Amino acid sequence: MSRKTYEKYQHIDKVFDRLEAMIISKQDRENLRKDYFYLNDFHRQNYEALLLYYGDASENPLMDGACYILGIPEIFEKLNIFDYTVPLDFVFDNGELSESFKSIDVFYQYLIAAALEVSDVQIFKPSGFAMGMNHWNITHMKLFWQYTAIIRLEAL
Repeated sequence: MSRKTYEKYQHIDKVFDRLEAMIISKQDRENLRKDYFYLNDFHRQNYEALLLYYGDASENPLMDGACYILGIPEIFEKLNIFDYTVPLDFVFDNGELSESFKSIDVFYQYLIAAALEVSDVQIFKPSGFAMGMNHWNITHMKLFWQYTAIIRLEAL
């Protein structure tokens, strides 16, 4: 049985309300992270470990968001992230897309590309954001929405 369109819109509205509440909230970040959307416990644990390793993430929302994305188990497990100075360094190898990046599921490649585009680094044409909008399922969208909430915590 599929949900009716209005039910889907209601669900999406609730997601946006939750994300907006995160942005507006004055909670400390550690407590705020407990309410983030995670694929599973491994995603949360990987993200927390990355925040410890990349200590600058607490002061740099773009690095914090990159840690959230890299914490996705399917990405985290393909990399030895501790070899990289900043979280998204693994994407390139001598100016070309790395084999590690290419080995990641294409939908996660779009997510990583969209994150890089925030810093004016475009690796796909059309953009990772455009490809994601055309191909992501609701879980990928939730990951992207959470990423945007993380990098815009200081929006208000």
